[in-house]
Amino acid sequence: MSLTTTEVQITTRQELQSQLEYIKQSKLDHRYSPAVVKIYDLALSYVEDAEKHARNGGRAAWATGIWDAPLLYALDIIPISFTELGRLGSSDAMTTAEDYFQFPKETCSMVSALLGEWYLRLNHPVKDIIVFNSSCEPMNIGWDLIAAEGYNVYRIESVNRPRDNNPERLEEQVRFLTEELADLAIRLTGKPLDPVRLEIEISRVNRVIRKARQIIELRKDNPLYIKSLATMFLLMGTGHYFGKPDEFEATLDLLIDELKVADYVPSTRGKIVPIAWVGGRGQEFGVYKTVDDCGGAITAWSTPNSWTHEWPKAEDPLEAMAKHILGTTGGHVIGSPVHRLKRIEALIKEYGAKGILFYSYVGCSFAGIHQEVQRDHFHKLGIPSIGLEGSFQVGPPSGQLLTRVRAFVEMLS
Repeated sequence: MSLTTTEVQITTRQELQSQLEYIKQSKLDHRYSPAVVKIYDLALSYVEDAEKHARNGGRAAWATGIWDAPLLYALDIIPISFTELGRLGSSDAMTTAEDYFQFPKETCSMVSALLGEWYLRLNHPVKDIIVFNSSCEPMNIGWDLIAAEGYNVYRIESVNRPRDNNPERLEEQVRFLTEELADLAIRLTGKPLDPVRLEIEISRVNRVIRKARQIIELRKDNPLYIKSLATMFLLMGTGHYFGKPDEFEATLDLLIDELKVADYVPSTRGKIVPIAWVGGRGQEFGVYKTVDDCGGAITAWSTPNSWTHEWPKAEDPLEAMAKHILGTTGGHVIGSPVHRLKRIEALIKEYGAKGILFYSYVGCSFAGIHQEVQRDHFHKLGIPSIGLEGSFQVGPPSGQLLTRVRAFVEMLS
């Protein structure tokens, strides 16, 4: 693969200053892997191609890109994940949030970055935003503010599972969310969902999850063949396929074939320390690079993408979707963090993690409370951990954040 002058220059820089630079650097680092390069190509073209699709008469919508994608694809709508605004957006987004929306500086960086960026993108073609009201109250206020600017906000009245959730109550929550999803389909298209289309998409997502799980298993013995940042993009892709389901799945097949015969990629530090990542999918990509450069590798992942559990079967595919969102089969759970503790324990054991990086966004009290509950639990189990607060918006990671990551990895070495 030939490199442009600009790409070569990136490899010689002492400091990477943006998310895009980290992606380009990681793409260069993986030039031995056509599949990983393809994943990055899909990620880099994701938003632009989805917007082009909208300009040409198709439909796209901003969404979580985690649990909602099968439903949207069944409705012929390309989902664009909110997280893309944190790496492709403008550095002016935070200033816009503070100056135009009058957000105080201590506002959650995710809320500020999303609203600021959407305001700056008022002349772009995608105006539909699909949201779950169970996210957090500051974000719920944000939906009202951005709707006033001309966006169409479709809100789903979802539920949070409490710590103690008896079966009858959970069944009622599943039924309620199933009805909400059915109503969303009608609000988006004017007609009921075709259940056969959704069944096809659920079959696809389960197929993709199985392939992603096979890749993570193969990666156990060669963790730096797919470095930590690239693995994060791989797992994110299981939620939305970067807008191109067939291409993404074909890329997973290619990556599986590569890993089966790949040469071992050693760490410059000698042995590799396996680490668990728990929490948000960090936007400060320097954290991932620092882990790898210091002799670590993130092998156990507990993020919003439920790659460990397939979607359940149900007579009504919308009910299957509701059960998956609520985590009734053991995947990611909306609600109390205690529901995730056993699954995180299993991941740590399965992938031999020596310590945990807990990640949340600056100003997010919602995630901060979850982090404290989880850190306390694993502290009692004697598993070392560190809590990281990162920013959602465009920009380089702070030196202090990277220093803490280096010290943690070196302590585990």
